[in-house]
Amino acid sequence: MIITKKNMKKMMLTLMLLCTFALNASSQEIYKEVKRIMQKQEAIKNDTGKSLDERKIAAFKWDAIYYMIMKAGDNNEFTPYDLGMQTSSMIDFVNLYVKRLSEEKKKTQKDLIMSRYKNTTIQNALFNDMDKDIIYAYVDNDKYITQFSLDTNWVKALEEVRKNNW
Repeated sequence: MIITKKNMKKMMLTLMLLCTFALNASSQEIYKEVKRIMQKQEAIKNDTGKSLDERKIAAFKWDAIYYMIMKAGDNNEFTPYDLGMQTSSMIDFVNLYVKRLSEEKKKTQKDLIMSRYKNTTIQNALFNDMDKDIIYAYVDNDKYITQFSLDTNWVKALEEVRKNNW
């Protein structure tokens, strides 16, 4: 086959279409995985055989994912890849937080950890949502140990707590 400008254009167009299809398939897989994680959290929060704290943590995770999905619908720049990264980082952030809390025996140390993690979520907004009633629903709620802002850039927040070794 002789490579002409016309053939080169066809090849490039074909490659671009293949990449687009691959990205769409990948985006759908990411979204399916996020939905699966949400369903898992919903099952935990409704499982009366689990401890109340486990159920409340699962409720927070579900709400955080739901919030991101709703805000992503209003933001054309927020991609399925971003949703996947944010969801994964949120799960890691919360799990690391719970682990750190469980390792501490002194109330003063637990309070310090809670304060640091809470402030990290407040200081790392993702969508800059001004609806404080929604985004701070957990922040000052003493019934939950996950007193975090829903409007959080979880990737940055996780980086910060890992960097500071909290």
